[in-house]
Amino acid sequence: MTSVRESIDRAPMSAYQVLVVVICLAIVLAEGFDLLIMAFSASGVTQEWSLSGSEVGILLSAALFGMAFGSAFLAPLADRIGRRMQTLGCLLLVAIAMLLASFSTSFVQLGIWRVLTGLGIGGLAASLPVVVAEFSPQRRRTTMLAIYTIGLPLGGVIGGLIAGALAAYGWRASFTVGAGITFVLFLVVLFAMPESIDYLLVRRPKNALARVNKTLQWMRIAPIAELPAVEHRKDDTVKGAIFTGRNGIRSALLGFVFFVFNAGFYFATSWTPRLLEQTSQSAQQGITGGTLLNLGGAAGALLFGLLALKFRLRWLAAVTVACAALSLVAMSVTLGGSAGALVVATIVGALLNAIASGLYALASASYPAAVRTTAVGWVVAIGRVGAILAPIMAGVLLDGGWTASGLYLFFAVLLLLGAGAIALIRLPKDAEASPIAAAGSDPVAQESVASAVDERP
Repeated sequence: MTSVRESIDRAPMSAYQVLVVVICLAIVLAEGFDLLIMAFSASGVTQEWSLSGSEVGILLSAALFGMAFGSAFLAPLADRIGRRMQTLGCLLLVAIAMLLASFSTSFVQLGIWRVLTGLGIGGLAASLPVVVAEFSPQRRRTTMLAIYTIGLPLGGVIGGLIAGALAAYGWRASFTVGAGITFVLFLVVLFAMPESIDYLLVRRPKNALARVNKTLQWMRIAPIAELPAVEHRKDDTVKGAIFTGRNGIRSALLGFVFFVFNAGFYFATSWTPRLLEQTSQSAQQGITGGTLLNLGGAAGALLFGLLALKFRLRWLAAVTVACAALSLVAMSVTLGGSAGALVVATIVGALLNAIASGLYALASASYPAAVRTTAVGWVVAIGRVGAILAPIMAGVLLDGGWTASGLYLFFAVLLLLGAGAIALIRLPKDAEASPIAAAGSDPVAQESVASAVDERP
């Protein structure tokens, strides 16, 4: 197995490997579209069914709820049935759910289809970045994962553009387009994407050697004569290593940070288009603001990766979170304006997505290699709770008489508390060990750790 990995790392990146990465990028673009399209459709849905703010919040959180379950229950399937099969299943689920969502006749129906959409997206988040990493030589892996990472916010940009172009046809048209795009990608994966080499080497399904060599041939790498021996590792007392001693303190702090960050992130990405429309009385203002927020996000994620090469990760993350809090304060002041609100929305998107890169890298650097992936999974799961609750909470507060400006200030305070918690985290001495392996299966984590973990305690 080591020799195969070394062969891939030494060889130039072939056109076939680039094709695999491009397929994964196309999928994550569609994933971003399918996840964020509800934010751009909220106004149309509200008008059709006369929904309250609380009901809109539930719809905005429904896909996030599904993502949490998808990450927990569908993600492990990738290690049992293979990355390719899991990707196919999740793409088909998302395509069907998006299509059924376009035929929804009630709030409850749409909510169910959004949960199923999120379920599939959560499963995709586990398999795609691993495929990108495995098909990229080490010297190109950081670049490939960085390109992959910007796919989600760019998918939101595409969603905003399509929603604006199809506004005359109603909100259902955007869901139909999303279903069609996702189904096309299902066919692309079915005919063009191979199974993960690492999966074939470890799990050894039928004809594993022939399948490995066929993929290596397409990658212009010499075939292997036999499957290498599989290393068997001793199990560790994982939960005890995560929740006791210094790791226990880190876990508590990181869990809080991920909770408040995800709350702020998904409040901003889910509610900003709707709130901009309400305060400006312009549907186009809402769509434009949401599009710019996601466009800023793509730039922010890449910029953080560059800055992390020069500055200590923990302090850079803390400062970025504090700046994001200030950007939400600025948003509360500029709401109702035209150009000012759009500029601030772009900055909000850039800072929040930069934080995402930094926090996953920080979490990965906070634990020893033996428990790293499991530990990051726990803190990410805690963060998902914040992601689910924030859009619902915002809707409830709006129904209770809160203003849009008040909501931005509320989540700004949460982010400031998160910045303080980051400053209290102390990293272990081996923080920089095995950065790629540390990233686990999260796309942002993979890219961030590959490029950004250069922390000193």
